[in-house]
Amino acid sequence: MKKRNWLLLLLIVLCLAAFFGYRKLDQLRTDTRAPQIHIDEQPLEVSVRDDKSALLAGVTASDNVDGDVTASLVVERVNLTDSDGSISVSYAAFDSAGNVAKAKREGRYTDYECPRFTLNAPLVYTVDHSFDVLSNVGAVDAIDGDIQHRVRATTKGTSSIMALGSHMVQFQVTNSLGDTVSETFPVEVISSGIYNAALELTDYLVYLPKDAQFYPAQYLKSFTWLGEQDSLAGGLPTDYSMRTRGTVQTGYPGVYTVEYRVTFTDRDEKNPDFDRKYTGYSKLIVVVEG
Repeated sequence: MKKRNWLLLLLIVLCLAAFFGYRKLDQLRTDTRAPQIHIDEQPLEVSVRDDKSALLAGVTASDNVDGDVTASLVVERVNLTDSDGSISVSYAAFDSAGNVAKAKREGRYTDYECPRFTLNAPLVYTVDHSFDVLSNVGAVDAIDGDIQHRVRATTKGTSSIMALGSHMVQFQVTNSLGDTVSETFPVEVISSGIYNAALELTDYLVYLPKDAQFYPAQYLKSFTWLGEQDSLAGGLPTDYSMRTRGTVQTGYPGVYTVEYRVTFTDRDEKNPDFDRKYTGYSKLIVVVEG
């Protein structure tokens, strides 16, 4: 008798499970209404340093069957709409039936800056050595960090980039927001053996705000001759001289180039006729922003 009762109870439980399971399945099959995405009216302002979850602040989602589906919310994409950091954020939310809702919201990165190029060496090469014009060029971005792999170069003019002389090359880079920046820099190809020393600068590309002060000597770093290295950070030591060519007009936005020639005279105290001169050459590109 007890065994029969247990079997009867088990049968009832199985029938109820099947009934409610079928109802849920039927409900899912007939649920064609997408969830609703609710967006706070407060303006969205975030920092480029914030986690992506900050873009979800003030956004919730609900469904007529599943109830609260806020946990399903995702940021599909972020598009830059203005260089001041204004963005358009696209959201998506879904329910257990697979219905998807989408919405957009305007916002702003409060500390956004466009991508900037970097140089780890001057754009100066010798004619008897092959080179990759992108080898010294990088780019950094407030959102993506290092984006050197996205830098592209286009040579202007018909002459070969390997030929002696100065060649204008346009560099371009795009970040994940679709913000594209391009600058045209001179790439110089010189003869071998002109300079018998190496001149190192602290930077080879700098960005300056409009009307900023510019002092060429502040970018000197070191001078190497016959394996000896002298620091130039504190100013030119005795027996050193410097010549620069190129003017930076910080009152006018644009791209400027400054050429440096630093000469060290290794003096022979007994016979000045045996003095030896060592000259190093380098270039600094200055971008004055508007």
